[in-house]
Amino acid sequence: MHRFVTVAAGFAIAACADQPLTTAAGGRETATPTLTTGEAPVVFNTQLRAENEPNAASSSESKGHAQVVVQPDGTVEFMLFLNNKGNETFTRAHIHKAPEGSNGPIHWDLHEAPDAPFADDHATLRGVARPRAAANVADLVANPSQYYVNVHSVSVPGGVVRGQLP
Repeated sequence: MHRFVTVAAGFAIAACADQPLTTAAGGRETATPTLTTGEAPVVFNTQLRAENEPNAASSSESKGHAQVVVQPDGTVEFMLFLNNKGNETFTRAHIHKAPEGSNGPIHWDLHEAPDAPFADDHATLRGVARPRAAANVADLVANPSQYYVNVHSVSVPGGVVRGQLP
């Protein structure tokens, strides 16, 4: 089974023109952010793996890929692809700040309540990240290796798969 979940808004990696309104999860209408003329987005990619979780906290067979796109206007967009080999029920996803091998605070919510948990074999989550008070886009762009994407599940609430940004 394949699933597409729009968390906050439509997602476009390199769209440069104004986009029409789209209907997001829950029936909300939102517009996809557009690029500022002459500026390019900053794109980060990482592999999501259980072995990336500190202290062997997860032994799940689930794997994935995350792409984080920082638009010139500071909007943080994301796309997560998850292959649920571990039969997980995924509950949350975030961008945290901490160096590799350490746990740190959440700076952007990618999938959080009231978004529904999901347990599909293959899932794609995409949207616009919701920043928390500590979020600092300039620091993310300047120091990406100090941030990681973490996906949480019912069986491993601290994080089932994780990927450090490059």
